[in-house]
Order: sequence, then structure tokens, then C-alpha cells
Amino acid sequence: MRRLAINVVVLAVVVGCSSWMVSAQEAAERAAASKVIALENAWNRASEAKDLRALDQILDDGFVYVGDDGRMLTKAEMLKDVKESAVQQVVTGSMVAHVHGETAIVTGVYRMRGMVSGKPLVRQGRFVDTWLYKNGQWVSIASIGVPLE
Repeated sequence: MRRLAINVVVLAVVVGCSSWMVSAQEAAERAAASKVIALENAWNRASEAKDLRALDQILDDGFVYVGDDGRMLTKAEMLKDVKESAVQQVVTGSMVAHVHGETAIVTGVYRMRGMVSGKPLVRQGRFVDTWLYKNGQWVSIASIGVPLE
């Protein structure tokens, strides 16, 4: 009888620890998702301000971008594109971050506004950004935009 009681106590401890571990993992994933969403917003602000230094920190050196116009850009090409861009405002919405260990996938919609040769520029689409937790920080390693128009 005493042995049964000990086994029940051990089982209860194991189940309790397992629940705590799952809760800790879920909390870590929620924190990572929140951080990556904040970085998405920082990316937008940096693009609007043409802050290439901030973008350099957000984008991994191996970053690759496929734009809504079908162009494929490296990090260097993306930074040049932002510098020369007529985009004045970037608004994102419906963002959801899916965290898988040290990788996060963010989906959402975007709307860009600006002026080209005195004419309004408006683009809207859906995006998928891939983030990697590398050297103690989240960096974007890939992005794709698809037009909604």
C-alpha cells in the first residue's frame, strides 16, 4: 500500500512538472512572437525613414526578398531599393507570428503609399516573413510579398 502511495506521488510530480514545462514553453513562444511582431513594425518605420542602419540590423546578411513585382533581391539590393524608394508610409495588419523553436514565420497584409513623378503610388498585398533567432537576436532571413490588387 505504501509503495502505491509513493508511485501516485511520483506520478503527480511528473505530471505537474510536465504541465509547468509546457506552460514555460508556451510563454517563451508568446514572448518570441511578440518580439518578432515588434521587429516587423520597426522594419516598417525604418523603411519609411530610410534608416539603412536599422534595416541592416533587422535583416540577416543572407536575407532574400521576393517582391510583389516578382523581383528577387539580396540584402544589399534591398537596402539600395529602400534608399531609392518613393515609399513614404508602410502599414501592416493582421500579423500573426508562428514560432517553431528558433524560427518564426510572420504572415500579414501591407499597404504602401508614396509618390512617383508627382503621382500617388499605392500598393497592397500579403506577406510572409521568415525570422531566425541567431546570435541572441531575431533577424529576418526571407520575405515574400504578393499583391492583393
